[in-house]
Amino acid sequence: MFGKYFNITAVVVMATFAHGAGLAGEDGRPDIAGVWTNALLSPDDERWRVEDLACSRSGCSMAGFKYLQSLLADPGNDDRTVKELFYEMQDYVKQQNKDLLTPLARKKQSEYDPAKGAALDCTPEGDSLRHQILAPVPMQIEQFDDRVVFRYEYWNAVRTVYLDGRVTPPDSPLTRLGHSTGRYEGSTLVVETTRVIPNMIGVPGGGAIAPDKDTRFVERYTLNAGNGRLDLELAIIDPVHFRAPYDNQRSFLPAPGWELEEFVCEAITGEY
Repeated sequence: MFGKYFNITAVVVMATFAHGAGLAGEDGRPDIAGVWTNALLSPDDERWRVEDLACSRSGCSMAGFKYLQSLLADPGNDDRTVKELFYEMQDYVKQQNKDLLTPLARKKQSEYDPAKGAALDCTPEGDSLRHQILAPVPMQIEQFDDRVVFRYEYWNAVRTVYLDGRVTPPDSPLTRLGHSTGRYEGSTLVVETTRVIPNMIGVPGGGAIAPDKDTRFVERYTLNAGNGRLDLELAIIDPVHFRAPYDNQRSFLPAPGWELEEFVCEAITGEY
């Protein structure tokens, strides 16, 4: 079935499953320490699913990702290409998102000037946490009893997620990466981040808006024990601008032979 799907990119890849590592640590927590890559960087890895490859470049919302999965699983679509199914998914998402933005968000969207987009000056200060989390470059995770540390190749950024039960101080300063706390729920690491500088984020329908200063970012990293894949669901919760959580999706595979490189800004458009 899948062999006829791969005219979506120049890379022809079979996305079959292969069993690999994905074991829990001695304390039952998922072992997610190490360097992780994404489907855009390692498309020839057979552990990627078709939907991972289809969404690798432009990304997919969670609703769109699940809808694409349903299209791929439907035998009635056996004679259709992934490109066709991907475009159908995009139409579905547009319909789902038509009422996602509040009137204030739509006003900001109409006023967006791409010439003033984030990171055009090749500095991270104006770039959003959403872009940092979803940027298609490698990341490294370090796990400790009281914290998890994310090291990103993108902007050479480092985030600390505190697991010691602390409460985010309500008067703490806003920063680009905010203040993150977390917990484990079975095979899932849940991260909640607040106190984030409201830098511009791309929104459905095009353009970008600055979210509210009280926006919450909720990340759920779930380890797939069958093949070691790490699935991320990111929800941006901002009732001022979104009528429902604005969700995003990306998946990662372990890359034990990789090391993070020094990030050098060359051509960043600010659009994501």
